[in-house]
Amino acid sequence: MSAQEPKLYGGWRRSRTMGIGHLNTGQTAVVVVSLIVPILLLNIAGMGTLPVTIPVALVVMVLTVWQRHGTPLLSFLGARLRWQWANWRGETSYRGQFLVSPQALDLPGIVAPTKLLRVADATGDAPVGLVWNQRDGRMSATVLLSPAGALLAPSDAQNGSAAAWGEALARLADEETLMGASVTIQVRPSSGQALADHVKERTDPSAPAAARQAVRELVARAPRASAQLAAWFTLTVDPYRSSAHKPRNPAEAAAETLRVLDGVDLSGAGADIVRRATDADLMRLVRGAFSPADMDAPQEQVAAMTWNETGPVAAEDAWTVYQHDGSYSVSWVLREAPRKPVPYDVLLKLLAPGTFARRVTLAYRVLPTDEAAAVVEREVNASDARAEYRRRTQRSTTRRERVDAAHAERSATEEALGAGLVQWSVYVTTTVGDKDDLPAAIREVEKAAKLSGGLRFRYAYGGQAAAFAVGLPVGVNPLA
Repeated sequence: MSAQEPKLYGGWRRSRTMGIGHLNTGQTAVVVVSLIVPILLLNIAGMGTLPVTIPVALVVMVLTVWQRHGTPLLSFLGARLRWQWANWRGETSYRGQFLVSPQALDLPGIVAPTKLLRVADATGDAPVGLVWNQRDGRMSATVLLSPAGALLAPSDAQNGSAAAWGEALARLADEETLMGASVTIQVRPSSGQALADHVKERTDPSAPAAARQAVRELVARAPRASAQLAAWFTLTVDPYRSSAHKPRNPAEAAAETLRVLDGVDLSGAGADIVRRATDADLMRLVRGAFSPADMDAPQEQVAAMTWNETGPVAAEDAWTVYQHDGSYSVSWVLREAPRKPVPYDVLLKLLAPGTFARRVTLAYRVLPTDEAAAVVEREVNASDARAEYRRRTQRSTTRRERVDAAHAERSATEEALGAGLVQWSVYVTTTVGDKDDLPAAIREVEKAAKLSGGLRFRYAYGGQAAAFAVGLPVGVNPLA
């Protein structure tokens, strides 16, 4: 009897709008305007304008068409100039000790408007921690996960978990207040002391001497091979989008957020829900990200903290590095999804323990049914428009263009049959305590990324602090 072939997953495509060739609508508009403006000025002011307008138009068109790191060079340079301007104005620096009122700006950068709430629900369970963004009114809630190992699981179980995860995401399309969701896996090396303490607390003094000796030897021989893993699932909710009941105050908004959180069902998706995260859990995760050494702080110390104490005292958001207190972090964002079908364990290399702390976040935005239908139709229409342009210009279709058009048609067909549509991305962050370790940590992540089945990443240029915040359970989701 032959072994069952592993199931492969694929068909992802980058959203594309109408445009000439590989250009999107905005880029096409820039190119067309660059062609028209010299002609208009020629008719108005005469031939004397050509020495100025033609070089400028050519430069703008080249910057628009030429790409760097998967981004048009014009956009890349614009982002660089905006970051440089912010840097000159001191907006990329944070000094918490100089704030007049810490409660007015608890955390740095994009998470500055957040406030931690401690909420008790009607069931009488443990209090739940919610992060409230006071600027836009959104709230985020988190559940702690216990991922189930799949390496020794049969193929049917693996495929069933992947299908269950897809169904869980599809069900979120019915929540009108849901803005986004994210799953974060944090892996960091451990000295082994935590493992030793864990085993010591659970060793039965009356157990056979040989068994106790064997356990002690296992712990002693692997003091540096252990790793600590933490996983959580965060929902970002806008309670004020509810058509049934508009919250009148933060308490009602928190109740709506808990309702959405309680509706999450991850049964069979390869992870068990440990519990809803408390305010202390959230403070530990945030503080542990800014200062990895505090991840193992005693529970009493964490419970005594305030929200502003979870952040750094000082931070510097550089072009490719984020420095927070005595630690340094580098973040990457997904540039391109795998072009070929991949197995379920495509992210295994990125999630495997390494020498340095690493955090991998999958960000999702589940499109509502009506919006999903409009999006897939727009994608198909854009594909047809590009095909018509190629026909009129007598340009042959490339293999990539044919595959992209087939994927657009398949997505539209599946959506029409009831499938959900999800926008997603992946963010990776590595953190070290010594700046001299940064090159080694970067090489470790880049090597793991190359072995991850065609996933291509790029630095979060000029957005290191923002990409760092995406991996925190504070509701920062670029797709939402």
